[in-house]
Amino acid sequence: MYAPRYDMDFVNYIKDLLLRIRHDDLSTSEKELFKLKLNNIRDSDILLIVHEWRNSDMGITRADVKRFFSLFETVFGRRIEQIEKTFPKNHPVQVYLRENELLDKHIEEIHSLMERVEQNHKLLKEKHIMTNIRKQIYKFGQFINHFNRKEKLFFPRLERYGEFSLTRLMWSADDRIRNLYKGTKSMIDRIEHLDFSYIYRTFHMFKQHLQEMILQEKIFLLPVIIDIFTDDDWQAIAEESDAYGYSFFTPEAYVQHHQDTDIKREIDETLKHKQFAFGGGYLTLEEADAILNNLPVEITFVDRFGMFKYFNKMVEASEMMFIRTPSSIGRNVGNCHPPKSMRKVATLIRDLQIKRREYECMWFKKDGKYVHITYKGLFSKEGKFLGILEYVQDIQPFFELPREVKKELSPIEDNREDINNIEPLDN
Repeated sequence: MYAPRYDMDFVNYIKDLLLRIRHDDLSTSEKELFKLKLNNIRDSDILLIVHEWRNSDMGITRADVKRFFSLFETVFGRRIEQIEKTFPKNHPVQVYLRENELLDKHIEEIHSLMERVEQNHKLLKEKHIMTNIRKQIYKFGQFINHFNRKEKLFFPRLERYGEFSLTRLMWSADDRIRNLYKGTKSMIDRIEHLDFSYIYRTFHMFKQHLQEMILQEKIFLLPVIIDIFTDDDWQAIAEESDAYGYSFFTPEAYVQHHQDTDIKREIDETLKHKQFAFGGGYLTLEEADAILNNLPVEITFVDRFGMFKYFNKMVEASEMMFIRTPSSIGRNVGNCHPPKSMRKVATLIRDLQIKRREYECMWFKKDGKYVHITYKGLFSKEGKFLGILEYVQDIQPFFELPREVKKELSPIEDNREDINNIEPLDN
């Protein structure tokens, strides 16, 4: 259970209270004890504990949580789950709340359409209705952008502040929602060959889980991160959000005008032109950085402690085969993957570390591309484990090469007027 700053007695007190107020009202003395125990505790910590019990196997329901919040409001005169702080236009919180409103609106519209067909199966013969259902279901896939930003931008920062439970629980729930969406979409594709009632039940389950997540983001996630994150955190989130995309609308750029937002790292001028030994020769840091950023592969390096330490930038983040942004730097590599992948990731890391495997390769189709991934353990000359190198390449162009051999330069057109005035290199 979550208890980074409090002992189990306090955590269990919250659990017992959640179960008890289901049946009984607290006496005056019990309310005074409630106030005494929670008075000096940060709202975000209380919400994190309640969230974990809500998602445990103790059977704590949404109604139990609602009663807890009502009790808190009665005792303290304010709502712990309400976002009271105001945020400027296009702030990441405003964007997230707006997306949730749109997600809820669109899922209800699809539900109304599906319900009409469920109540009258004769509508299955109406081609325009079936086409509209497919169109709306596919369009709704934008919700994945919403989840990706949460998992790749919010969660790493929560982990830096020592909060892991909420990220793991929510990511697991997100994966269930994704799977329900994939199942619904797959059945919609075969709608003419399946019992529509079965499709409707699957969609309804997807809708229930999605709307439960929308609620949990509203009453748990956002209040917690608002309490914890700094202005610098929000600025970095805003700057990196475009890479993952949005759901049903695209906000304008959010800029904090009251502070310097240029966080680009520059190579120290005293080291910029110094020669360092690399491989069979020498390179400056500037040259090495340029080479790494121009290799035709996406590179990621995880150090010997399992920390995500480096990625090259051959293209903008939004164009990467696997999106990487600075938010992931310093994150434990296990936490960069969904909870369902943890065992596979841990096994691979261990095998590479002890040289059970020299490397591991995977390949698959992604967005019309054949993607090839290699994981390789790196060791010093003395055999000390340094970390793991991952490199990703789009190999689709290799399948499309013509059978003819090409050994000459490609023809180019250059209309510059001074092209003939260039001096030879050997002059």
